[in-house]
Amino acid sequence: MRHSVENHRIRISVDQVGAELFSLINLDSGKEYMWQADPDIWGGHAPVLFPIIGKLKDGTTEIDGKQYAITKHGIVRNNEDLELYSHSEDRITFRLCSSEKTKKQYPYDFDFRITYRVRNAHVIVYHEIQNMSTEPMYFCLGGHPAFRVPLHDHDPYDAHFLRFEHDETSASHIVKEDGTLREVTRPVPWTEGNILPLSHELFDNDALVFRDLKSRSVVLESKINGPLLKVDYAGWTHLGIWAKPNGDFVCIEPWMGLADFEDSDGAFKHKEGIIELAGNETYVMSFDIKVL
Repeated sequence: MRHSVENHRIRISVDQVGAELFSLINLDSGKEYMWQADPDIWGGHAPVLFPIIGKLKDGTTEIDGKQYAITKHGIVRNNEDLELYSHSEDRITFRLCSSEKTKKQYPYDFDFRITYRVRNAHVIVYHEIQNMSTEPMYFCLGGHPAFRVPLHDHDPYDAHFLRFEHDETSASHIVKEDGTLREVTRPVPWTEGNILPLSHELFDNDALVFRDLKSRSVVLESKINGPLLKVDYAGWTHLGIWAKPNGDFVCIEPWMGLADFEDSDGAFKHKEGIIELAGNETYVMSFDIKVL
């Protein structure tokens, strides 16, 4: 089932399966900003990543002495068990609680909620994770929204670029064919200090994976039509930029954590960026998408 909310500027729709944002429409222009998930290229819109980002080394991880196989990007993505928790004039909240089913992959007791709120031209995505146990729990968290490129039908893909808040020099960690990361990096074609030009070839070797950016926001722009949207990700420790080489979209992905590195020891607690949440505590994190 899909649920919508709107104000005088924008309308969003979210699929209850996976709590995935699949539509963001500018009501002034009628433009759809979200990638519409061509299954022949990539069938996602904006997966929710919890409790892992990407893949585990060899597909498994060790938690409290036991091995668990957590699927790529975790247990919220494509999950049909999320419930509509609340739906008001300006926001929609979905909920997933731990169960015997979730514990086959991820053994902790949790209450996961994600809220999509519209405020003027903004979509604010709130995540709340409550530890329902008295013992610490561990997790990573991320967003994976895919935005249409081009937004205007006759613009070429390579007429678009990402303008970061500050000048950047970061290289990207290399993603191996098995989805793990290498400490070795590859160069990124920064121009003018803070500009990342988009091209289909940019993603020939999978995502750009950053762990040391100075910027806390990025604007998607067209050389022909100017700024299109802005993503603010203050507080998030890592950022991924990704598309399929033949896909007319770009994903701007705020992350808390990373996929496993190729030399990972397999212990869940040792994953880079892992969040430790004390018993009976709640963790809150958000990012902001603004239509320009």
